Amino acid sequence: MAGEFFSGAASNAIGTLMVDYLVKPIERRLRYLFRFHKLIDDLHQQQNNLNREQTRVEEDVKEAKLQIQTQVIEDYIGEWLTNVENALKDVQNLDSRVEENKRCFSLCPNWCWRYQLGKEIEKKIVYISKLVEDSHFKRIGHRAELPGLEFFTSKDILASKSSTNAFNKIREALEDDKVNMIGVWGMGGVGKTTLVKEVGKKTKESGCFRKVIEVVVSQNSIIENIQDKIADFLDSQFEKKTKEGRAGELWLQLEKEEKVLIILDDMWNEVHLKEIGIPLNENGKGCKIILTTRRKTVCESMECQVIIPMDVLESDEAWALFRMKAKLNERVPRDILQEAQKVAKECKGLPVAIVTLAAALKSTKTSKGWEVARKKLERSKLVEIGNIGEEEKNAYLCIKMSYEYLKKETNKKCFFLCGLYPEDHSIKVEDLVRYAWGLELFGKADLIGEVRIQVLEAIDYLKDSCLLLEDEVEDEDGDGGRYVKLHDIVRDVTLWIASEEKSDFMIKSRLELLNKSSESCEGISLLDSEEKNFPDRLILSKLEILLLKNCNV
Repeated sequence: MAGEFFSGAASNAIGTLMVDYLVKPIERRLRYLFRFHKLIDDLHQQQNNLNREQTRVEEDVKEAKLQIQTQVIEDYIGEWLTNVENALKDVQNLDSRVEENKRCFSLCPNWCWRYQLGKEIEKKIVYISKLVEDSHFKRIGHRAELPGLEFFTSKDILASKSSTNAFNKIREALEDDKVNMIGVWGMGGVGKTTLVKEVGKKTKESGCFRKVIEVVVSQNSIIENIQDKIADFLDSQFEKKTKEGRAGELWLQLEKEEKVLIILDDMWNEVHLKEIGIPLNENGKGCKIILTTRRKTVCESMECQVIIPMDVLESDEAWALFRMKAKLNERVPRDILQEAQKVAKECKGLPVAIVTLAAALKSTKTSKGWEVARKKLERSKLVEIGNIGEEEKNAYLCIKMSYEYLKKETNKKCFFLCGLYPEDHSIKVEDLVRYAWGLELFGKADLIGEVRIQVLEAIDYLKDSCLLLEDEVEDEDGDGGRYVKLHDIVRDVTLWIASEEKSDFMIKSRLELLNKSSESCEGISLLDSEEKNFPDRLILSKLEILLLKNCNV
């Protein structure tokens, strides 16, 4: 009985082996020859399945890119899509070979060729079936982690790839004893000032430098002003009156200091450090310099040993920032996100343009509203704006549109009042209250307290619109006053809008502009530190506010 069992088992095993190793291979080879057309049909069926899955995955990728949580598409998605594209090309190639064989052997098939091609087609069917099976991904992408985030603690810092790269290069240059002059350049509004302020803060906290002196040079700054600002940081007073005498005093004081970092922000032209009184670092004494500028030539003329470019945001970074500021979360309908993304692209990756425009449009709740905003921006590109480049023109137009979206005329007037102050100037809110009261911006009020409430509301609204910044400065008057300031690009746009003849509040802020035309002026501001003579015989029939400093009238 046992013998019969083992004999039967052996027979079954041998039979199975014969089927696996003899019958099935023969059957498969015959299938290549006699079921060739069925294989082609199966291939086309799998091709259709793969096309369908490819379309679905590509739509999922588009959807993911619109969502703030999934800025980075997973690598395996890209690999799968590449494999799909190659597989579909292979199918086209196989089809071409089939058609070619039909023409050559229309009556009598080439059996050797059919066998070989049938074998390739079956392999391709199996491969495509696997691609279709693998197309159901659990995750398409993940939140973009901006690099080097640990370096940045300030709430104003956007840790983009460009800013992180610049931060690391500055840090390396500061640690190099052979480097005493570092230049950071890039277009206005790209974040140079914010970056170098953070560098200054970090180096001071870490003890790399005992003193960090920040000076805004600006376009029209003069040597004496720079000297005054440095002296304020050093808590020193000048004994001498001349520029050369003051430079000598500064030089002697800074030469004694150890580990001093001076940040010269917003430089437009070459400045001779000896004229200011800044000694460069030698043997551990003197100063290291970081300068920022919109012009690479300034870095070169100042003989910076390290020149660091700062670029605009990459498209995924720009969209993430725009969505955050416009409050476009994952619950927002897809059609709105698609229109909003088109608007965001008009900002060309410039942070100051993205932040102001997104804040202005955050209450837009329909795709039509976003479409109107986009078309308005596109039309405004035809406007000529002075002598600025095409990239900065986009920033101007985005900020101007943010201004146009301000709901109240009083908010716009307060915005213009801030534009009366010089570049990088700290603006005391209480002064704005008094100007608004005098100009009756909010109508006639018996008490200044009533005006103060409305001005503070306007200031907060402008801040929420990202058109105004809170300025944390030491209160000179000691009365606990609040200060604000304008970003230099935003101020430029303010003056550009206010300089137009059709403006509701025309401002002249430079003497040469005042000499050209002034009849329509409602505001004149000559608050820069340079001494000047006020022009005679001006026709000022519409003048409402006049602010002067160091001006002979």
